[in-house]
Amino acid sequence: MGQAKQKRLRSESIDISDVERVGDAIRRLATAASEKIGYDCYVHALIGKELLADFSIDAEVAAGYAAWRTGESDGSVIAHTSKVKGYLPPGAQGFAYHAWLVCGTTIIDLTTYQIPRKAAELDAMDGGHTQLDWAPALLIANFADVKSYAAVQQGSAGMFYYERDRRIEKILAETSILDPEDVAHARLILRNPDLMVMGPNDIPQRSFPKE
Repeated sequence: MGQAKQKRLRSESIDISDVERVGDAIRRLATAASEKIGYDCYVHALIGKELLADFSIDAEVAAGYAAWRTGESDGSVIAHTSKVKGYLPPGAQGFAYHAWLVCGTTIIDLTTYQIPRKAAELDAMDGGHTQLDWAPALLIANFADVKSYAAVQQGSAGMFYYERDRRIEKILAETSILDPEDVAHARLILRNPDLMVMGPNDIPQRSFPKE
């Protein structure tokens, strides 16, 4: 991240290192225990809002559509949008959407570490090859850096698109509940960065012979 961007973010009283610590704690928790890895962005945002508040960072949960260009090849765009058939992991039901955090003029996306997983799942479904030249562990950016979906489609690696949809935000707010235990576990990891985190996702899936 360039010095100019860092200055803009710090002008909003956001310490980037605090955001990175929060992102790392939630990533470790979700990777080990999330039942919906790959489409758990709203939970990431809800927990992130709570943990960032511990650092006096006031963030708002936002939802709508997003897309990221991960490489220079034509197919290297991962999208959660109504403009095309957006990403949904195998077996998932519903519609394509994405959730992130907004703090003033800053976007904080705690789920971009999942981009390689999403790329692999898309490639398995359509037989394509998503080039991965850009896949940040988390995204902290100014609104001025957000591009249109059309620009991301035609652009270069590292470009991204976010567009809020209040209708989607209302649906998610009415149908989603934050588990206090998830917040407690994330705080525990945040306060103990050397803690070994293991959960159901770390247990190898066993196959049993059919009768």
